[in-house]
Amino acid sequence: MLKSFLSLALLGLVVLDAQAGEGIPEPMVFDLIRPLDSKKGELEINTLVSKSISSQNKNKSLDPFGSGQTTEDHGEIEWAPEIEYAIADGFAVEFEVPMEGRVLEAYKFATQYTFGRVNDSYIHGVQLIVEPNKDFKKYNTTLLYLGGYRFDETFSTLFMLGARMDLEGHNKSKTFEYLANATVFAELSSRVTVGLETNYASHIDSKYALALIPQIHYTIDEHVEIQAGLSFGEAKYANEEALVFRAIYTF
Repeated sequence: MLKSFLSLALLGLVVLDAQAGEGIPEPMVFDLIRPLDSKKGELEINTLVSKSISSQNKNKSLDPFGSGQTTEDHGEIEWAPEIEYAIADGFAVEFEVPMEGRVLEAYKFATQYTFGRVNDSYIHGVQLIVEPNKDFKKYNTTLLYLGGYRFDETFSTLFMLGARMDLEGHNKSKTFEYLANATVFAELSSRVTVGLETNYASHIDSKYALALIPQIHYTIDEHVEIQAGLSFGEAKYANEEALVFRAIYTF
């Protein structure tokens, strides 16, 4: 059902005419390391919080909707404080600490580089994420191509295509996954943006995880933004509905 809903949502986009536009919003759950058009010196701190309201997981050793593919599912509130900094125009770094309850799950180091604009509407880049577990014995690594397209002053979309896997361990090849994520945005005013985010992971042994996240972003002032939404997730061996919230402060 979620797959059908996603297909219809994306199909509706193709009828919109492309026009010149400025920046592209960021997805709420699988966010960027600063926007693709970031400027040198930008600094942001934020925290994502996810509270499950209904879930079923037949394999607690893996959490398909958690911070990483190799983290365990403890059934508690997930939260992830992070700091982002733009070293140069279009080049940013990030450090994040994924948590579940009081349990430290991993460390997350990431970098993002913007190639630039192909035209007035399309901007693209690449993102690299290295996520060692807390004892630094496994290194889950993600490589993504990023693309953002503005259709007009209201509508835009951002997508990510790539893969991830563990770089250590005798079963590392079995952790390989393809990733395909897309978000559609409608900027209703200078303060309010609504979006529909989809995060999809496909494992080599036919396991998959798909999350559909309708969301709203509200800009309080030039420094503070809050985001809230619902996550509807399904996987081969699990499903989850969760409340999600992100608080952002930009210096």
